[in-house]
Amino acid sequence: MLQALLLLTAVLLLGACSARFAYSQLDWLVPWYLRDYVSFNAGQRDVLDQRLSQRLDWHCRAHLPQYVELLREARSTLAADEVEVADLEPFVQRGEAWWDELRGVLVADAAVLLAGLSNDQVLELAAAFERQDREAREEYLGGSAEERAAAQITRMEKRLRNWFGRLTAEQQRLVAAWSVALHPSTEQWLDGRRQWQQRVLDALAVRDQAAQFAPRVAALAAPFNAEAPAAYQAQLAHNRQLTLRLLADVFNAATPAQRERVRGELDELGAQFGALACAGPQVADAS
Repeated sequence: MLQALLLLTAVLLLGACSARFAYSQLDWLVPWYLRDYVSFNAGQRDVLDQRLSQRLDWHCRAHLPQYVELLREARSTLAADEVEVADLEPFVQRGEAWWDELRGVLVADAAVLLAGLSNDQVLELAAAFERQDREAREEYLGGSAEERAAAQITRMEKRLRNWFGRLTAEQQRLVAAWSVALHPSTEQWLDGRRQWQQRVLDALAVRDQAAQFAPRVAALAAPFNAEAPAAYQAQLAHNRQLTLRLLADVFNAATPAQRERVRGELDELGAQFGALACAGPQVADAS
């Protein structure tokens, strides 16, 4: 559930047009996503549905109003003629804090669901992890260095087009330069994710021993790279700053029409989240 919610919440931020539909459909999108990993029986699906309903209600009350406020602040920031990395950094920090909070809240749900898996379901999950890792490595590490670089540029340009529309030649040049300057980190990221998946399986191996199982599941809330070597952490920090620099430069190079489109997307996304937000705060119950 944790992985699914993080992924699907991120999807909402790709553009305003799908926000209302995607968020309103999370109650069936999450189980559909999890189906690729484990086939739940009727009783497990009931537990999942109940827990998911509680978490979505909490998220709707606790986070969506904050999303609306953040988008308003972003709209104000992007009203300037130019932006700098320092202007964008606070938005990233707040987003990362929300991710951390969401991961922590979902630990209790993960513990309940994982503890109820049968031996056959654990084997099914292990096979799904193996398949996912193999497919990801083929997608992101397959082909020549030139092909991987071209795919990386294509992915970034696609994300930017969601906000700016068709990119100018100068913006395309900025994306190409960004790609060249990035420190390679994909293989280390995939290795970290695979290690995290192995920690899931290690926790499942002691799921009938509460004293050992609980702390192992709690540790799963940490990001993939939480215990990564210092050199890898430095690579991530470099790439993070480089990407923020790219976003600032692409906006500063934007045409008046592109700037208006970005602001319109922010306004629309804010309106969508505002319409979806539930009334009144609610504290997440992690029991």
